Amino acid sequence: MLPHQVQWWNLPNYIKLLVGGFGCGKTYIGALRTIFLSCINAPYPVQYISPSYKLAKKTIIPTLFEIMDRNGMRFEYNRTDMRFHAKDWGGNIWIGSGDDPDSLRGPNLAAIGIDEPFIQDKMVFDIAMSRVRHPKAAHREIFLTGTPESLNWGYEVAMNDEGRYDIGVVRGDTRTNIHLPKEYAESMLSGYTPEMVDAYIKGEFVNLSTGRVYKPFNRDKHTAIRTDLRDMPLEIVAGIDFNVDYLTAVIALNGKSFIHFFDEVRLSNSNTYELADELKKRYPGIRVFPDPTGSARKTSATKTDHQILKDHGFTVISKRQVLPKDRVNAVNALLIKDALSVENCPHLVADFEREVWRNGEPDQTTDKARTHASSAAGYLINYLFPVLKTEAWSIRR
Repeated sequence: MLPHQVQWWNLPNYIKLLVGGFGCGKTYIGALRTIFLSCINAPYPVQYISPSYKLAKKTIIPTLFEIMDRNGMRFEYNRTDMRFHAKDWGGNIWIGSGDDPDSLRGPNLAAIGIDEPFIQDKMVFDIAMSRVRHPKAAHREIFLTGTPESLNWGYEVAMNDEGRYDIGVVRGDTRTNIHLPKEYAESMLSGYTPEMVDAYIKGEFVNLSTGRVYKPFNRDKHTAIRTDLRDMPLEIVAGIDFNVDYLTAVIALNGKSFIHFFDEVRLSNSNTYELADELKKRYPGIRVFPDPTGSARKTSATKTDHQILKDHGFTVISKRQVLPKDRVNAVNALLIKDALSVENCPHLVADFEREVWRNGEPDQTTDKARTHASSAAGYLINYLFPVLKTEAWSIRR
């Protein structure tokens, strides 16, 4: 184990919290702790709660498989119920999802682990507190592992100013993980704001959800007429945000190591057909990176937004889901590197300068003219220039 993992493992408290940066080994040590708790509490179940089942399939489940396989442990996994059964000691591990807190209610448990509690509803924690109560459990415990992104209920629990909890807190720094490639932390340091470094590398509590969304943007630095790019064979790409007001596309030159936005389409009280027609007139057949929600068919339409774009000859590229903070972080990383420039896109510039946080999300209500252009740019940038942040299970520890 890494030093901060050992320190966390040995905490004597009922609630153990490991606050750390991306890649500091939270998922690995959480999986290891889950296996350990299932052993000493067998046959009584231990639950591990991920923010969603989709995320669990990418993080905790493959990590549990990797640890058990590597150590020759005999186990069964029920994919329908998402439950592990360790044959060697009769232990049981249940995987839960925090996106529906009510689904977590149920029988008594021996212990619970919560992954990324700071992006989950406090009800998840409250329910966990009420469920760890099995009378025959050898060791009842709640542990939490996560990266701090806001001063929410998780911060209040960690600080424990009112002394309500028996909690121990350990911080883990990404740079102390000797199992990571050297360039992992270096790439984050070069593309993060100071606040992001504190949260995503040092594991310190920072409120990343206040003030301007795109703090690194500077009109003098990031707006420029790039005549030097006009004769270069660069790919034209577009990001798209679907809204009735305002339906927006921002068009850019993809320089592989930089992005230059040079045009935008903004339609009011319109539809995807009209946007696709206009975009086809200007830039036929290009790759477009739209809002992932456009892949869903609406009851009032016979085709999805993505299908309409495909029918107009565009190559549509989209992730299944893009969290607002992921696309914001990707945009800010390019701004910090001065790898993003803008010309002839007044609405995109206005978004970069005026968009603010509201309740932990980019404010889309105070000024309804804002966020559309920056969202469109974010979908594009998050795909082409994603911020390296995932604590990949294959890296281990």
